[in-house]
Amino acid sequence: MIQSASTSALRAEYLRRLADKPYFAANLGTHLNLFGRHPASGWAFYLLPGSAVLELRGGSAVLCGELPGGDAGGDAREELRGFLQFLHADTLRSEHPLALDGWRPAAPLALWELPRGRTLPLPPAPPAELMLDKAPSMLPISRLVFPDSDAEADEFYSTVCTALAHGVGNCRALLHGRKPVCTVGCYEASPAECYMAAGVTDPAWRGRGLARWLIVSLANELAADRTVRFACFPELCDFYAQLGFLQIGKIQHYSTDWNTQ
Repeated sequence: MIQSASTSALRAEYLRRLADKPYFAANLGTHLNLFGRHPASGWAFYLLPGSAVLELRGGSAVLCGELPGGDAGGDAREELRGFLQFLHADTLRSEHPLALDGWRPAAPLALWELPRGRTLPLPPAPPAELMLDKAPSMLPISRLVFPDSDAEADEFYSTVCTALAHGVGNCRALLHGRKPVCTVGCYEASPAECYMAAGVTDPAWRGRGLARWLIVSLANELAADRTVRFACFPELCDFYAQLGFLQIGKIQHYSTDWNTQ
């Protein structure tokens, strides 16, 4: 049975199932701690049969842990499929491969890390005309990260401002005058892990090594206290391998179109 993590005891069980899970402990754990007590936030959190937990926001779902085996597993998968259809979720990230009728696998995300206590060689510094800002205004950062979607920019702004206000993570940006032209941040963290995300360079400034320098700088800083991790699409794997990050696994990625079923 799918059960909402709506009480203190159920939220504690949700976090217990996430413990020590790379990527999921930082991401889902941060979201539960920030939004789990606020039903109107748009985030929803559930315990599933077996050892699985589910996070939902809009049309996106994230599944961590495993459903039962045997007949119970078949029933659990069918219940999950119906639940996702009812809520009209059409993308799913999963810790393990998952077979759901009507869902198509996409290329998995690659999971990378810089272990705690390690540092990477720092690429060449950015041009002197750019200034490093360690606490930039998040409104222009949100527009840099999502230049083509006001809705996504607004969601990003709301989420990261909530995280930063609660002392979770930080943001770095290179400014040209007052305008951010490259950014990367950490907006989810667990006791053992910092999760880096939203690494973006303004198209007019690409090809100058800005992201290389900024990403490695922040990763080295964060790795003094915790292991640093992030996920990327396959086409970026060569970039991160060249920087010296270690690939440690994959995150499964699925999608569906309920209008065709």
